[in-house]
Order: sequence, then structure tokens, then C-alpha cells
Amino acid sequence: MKAKYIFASLLLALGVNLFVSCDSWTELENIKIQDVEDNSSLNPKTEEYWENLRAYKRSEHQLCFGWFGYWEGNVSASGRPSFSSAPDSIDIFSVFGQYMYNLTPEQIADMRYVQEVKGSKVVFTFLMQNVGFGFPQTPEGVIQYAHALCDTVRKYGYDGIDLDYEPNYGGGGYFSDKKEVARFVKELGKELGPMSGTDKVLYLDGEYDFILPEIVPYFNLAISQAYSATGNAGLDNRMKKAVAIGWKPEQFLVCEEFQKYASTGGVDFRLPDGTVVPSLIGMAMWQPKEGRKGGCGAFHMEYDYNNYPDWKYIREAIQIMNPAKP
Repeated sequence: MKAKYIFASLLLALGVNLFVSCDSWTELENIKIQDVEDNSSLNPKTEEYWENLRAYKRSEHQLCFGWFGYWEGNVSASGRPSFSSAPDSIDIFSVFGQYMYNLTPEQIADMRYVQEVKGSKVVFTFLMQNVGFGFPQTPEGVIQYAHALCDTVRKYGYDGIDLDYEPNYGGGGYFSDKKEVARFVKELGKELGPMSGTDKVLYLDGEYDFILPEIVPYFNLAISQAYSATGNAGLDNRMKKAVAIGWKPEQFLVCEEFQKYASTGGVDFRLPDGTVVPSLIGMAMWQPKEGRKGGCGAFHMEYDYNNYPDWKYIREAIQIMNPAKP
């Protein structure tokens, strides 16, 4: 899925810059923050608004996640390739491709703005199949590689890493072996994720059900590439596989493919009552049979900017999952 974008950037990063140095569900008091987000200077937002937004991000709620490409870091709210131009209520941006390393001052400023003002998290996507590139293909090399990735998190101030693991979809190789993956994840877990004792996060996307159960506790979230989902049954099946190896429902997010389907919000998704909605909206409405999901999102979420109104489907999905007060 993301391999063709990330592999090229990985080569650049490894050769140039990467190794520079070494919950329970509660009722949410919904705050009117994610409706009409006029980011222009004609309608400045108050400090109370930003405080409420950050409180919302800290609360237990269904998350809005997205892989964000073509990120240039233009902090102007009218600039498509900036996090700042996206809806305020997006919880997590995952940067992929050549944009994740060698950050410019504009990109760093853009990231700091959404982290500090909006309370959003910014992570970068890393392909698990590339673990060990540039290092000896040994257990020691895996550990060194984990340290190098953590160095990148620290250098740029990312909130963590989103590991893309797709060994059965063209992402095989020696370092996709489950035991080596576990070694790698446990080493990352010393600095990132729930086992680290830090505020840094570690996410897993792709084949979240094709890992050793012992490493599930090292991750904050499992993100399913549920592309072209047509109904609840398919999402239920994905959740079932996740729960079977130890993921909690509230850790599980489902995502649509907006590189292809941004203009329509996805494919036709049939609700249990027969109503047909765009698949991202169906994902926002869907809940597992037990518990509640972690949230939903999109690959190439930034393509939704071109809809009318801008960010049409992302905004609607957020509102469905976490209705704002009127």
C-alpha cells in the first residue's frame, strides 16, 4: 500500500539523516469545536476555544487518524499541505514518504503548532520490512536500528512511530520474521508506547493480527487498512481477528483509502437498515458488537481538502463519532 512511497524516502533517510546520533469508555462532555473551523484572521479563536480543544484531545473519545502525504509545512491555514489547514479535531497525523525526514523549519513549525496549540499527535510511518537496512542483518542490527529510529523521534519532536507491517502483501524479508519483529518492537518499547513509561506512542498498521500476541501490550493502537469496506460484517471480522490476539476494541481503528476515493468519501457502504453511505461515514457509524472502536480515518487524508466544503468527509466522520454540542 504505502511501500512505493516509503521505501524511496527510507533510502534517503538512512543514507543522509536518520541516524544522526545514535482505558475505559466514559461519557464525553462534547465541546463545540469541530463544526465550522474558520481559520482566517477575520474570525480569530479564543484561548478558551484552544483550551477546550486540547481538553477534548486528552479525553477518552473515538479518534480521527490519517496518513498525510505531500506535507510541505506551510503554516498558512489556506495551504493544503499543512497540518494547520486541517480540521482542528483531527487527533493523529501520520507522515509518510519523503516528508518524514530532513524536516524544514516550516515543517517543524507546522508540527509544533498542531501539537502545542491543537493538542494533536504527529507520528511518522515506517515500513517494518525495511528494518535492518544499512545495518548488519543480525539481532544486534535490529536493536541498533530501533535506537536509530528513536533518535529520529527525539531529534524532530515527533510523538512516536506508526509501524506499517504487511509481510503477506509484498512486505516480506528476513526482518519481517515474527521473532525478529518482536525483538525490534520490544527494543522500541523501551522509549515508545505503553511499556516505555513515556508519553511517546507506538502504533501498528497493516497486519495487526499477524504478530506474536506477546507484543500487543507494546502498542497504543492497531490501525486497519479496511479499504473499500462495504458493510459492518467486514469490519466485525477485522475486529474479531484483532481481539483474538489481545487487542482491545478501543485500540482498534479502521481506515479508508482517499488516494482513490476522496471525492466520494469512499465506496458504497450498506448500513444494517439498508441505507447506503460513503464507506468512511459507515466506518464512523460502525461499532463492534462489544465495547466501542478506537476511531476511524483515511490514507491520504489530505485529499479531502479538495472537496466542498473542504475536509467534507473527515469533518462528518468526526461529528458522527463525537457529536458536538449545539
